[in-house]
Amino acid sequence: MFTQAFDLVEKLVADRDSAGAVALVGYEGKETGPRAFGNLSFFPQPQPTNPDSIFDLASLSKVVSTTTITLKLIEDGVIRLDDPLGKLISNAPQDKINITIKELLAHTSGLPAVYPLYQDTRFRSKDTALETVLKVPLSYPTDTAVEYSCVGFITLALILEQLTGTTLDVLFQKLVAEPLKLKDTSYGVPRSKLDRAAYTEWDPEEKVFLRGVVHDENARGLGGVSGNAGLFSTAKDLGIFCTMLLQAGSYGGRQILKPNTVALLRNNYSPDPSQPRTLGWLLPSPEACSGSELISSHSIGHTGFTGTSIWIDFAKGFYGVLLTNRVHPSRVNTALIQFRPKFYRAICQAI
Repeated sequence: MFTQAFDLVEKLVADRDSAGAVALVGYEGKETGPRAFGNLSFFPQPQPTNPDSIFDLASLSKVVSTTTITLKLIEDGVIRLDDPLGKLISNAPQDKINITIKELLAHTSGLPAVYPLYQDTRFRSKDTALETVLKVPLSYPTDTAVEYSCVGFITLALILEQLTGTTLDVLFQKLVAEPLKLKDTSYGVPRSKLDRAAYTEWDPEEKVFLRGVVHDENARGLGGVSGNAGLFSTAKDLGIFCTMLLQAGSYGGRQILKPNTVALLRNNYSPDPSQPRTLGWLLPSPEACSGSELISSHSIGHTGFTGTSIWIDFAKGFYGVLLTNRVHPSRVNTALIQFRPKFYRAICQAI
């Protein structure tokens, strides 16, 4: 049914726009895939990609982990969506005391897209990381614009860790991975599974291609466990996660998220009509959408810098997962930006 979509992925790899890829489509309760293409690396030695290959999710960590954990903690009454930082932490600077959890999730906090936090030794210590992040100057007044912000999600996760007294990786395992029985999703890749991990970029300091170690520098500065990046997973595990959302938060006879919580992800919290955003996730944009112009308005999606993406269409009842390592051997490869809409367009055309 989805032959054209998979043929496009095969050509992507054949054209060497990614060393390897794994794709999965779920529709009407049935999966097509995961199907694997190419290799886990070009260098140092090509190794075939398999359906259970593990990829650095990059910014998909924001939605699969950080956003989901936040929603669970809201359900549990630990925090509220409209709680300001001034209420949650004692050391919030004056210019940030009114930033809310909702604004951090929706990328409207005013915090910048990126910032070289990893260059500051205080950031690399859990005791001073949050204090260091909170010193980053705002790019614009809170809730007046949208700026996709890794800094915002780093801040959010550090706040959650402080409030719960539990690290993000442990929160993820307890609140998401264990209830969903995700077998291969974790921060970092265990040594026993390293041979299944896709390579990413060359590390000039270690003089190796990164494998099983997070590609994002700020996440690496936090030991690989960060609100913006650090999660690794397989297409199969991500399919389970997507199915849970398509089923109004239910999976395997368990209610992982409440239906009204999942319903929040249909809301647009953006002040900019050209950049619609919900909590953590992208909404289809009228100008340019990685899910293509055929994805319905009742959809959510996200991409990851390393070459990963998810789109879930609640109206059409499908999800698509595309995992690549397009940053291997170098991040200068941008072909995937143009490719993603083609993949999701082909899925929509098949339905």
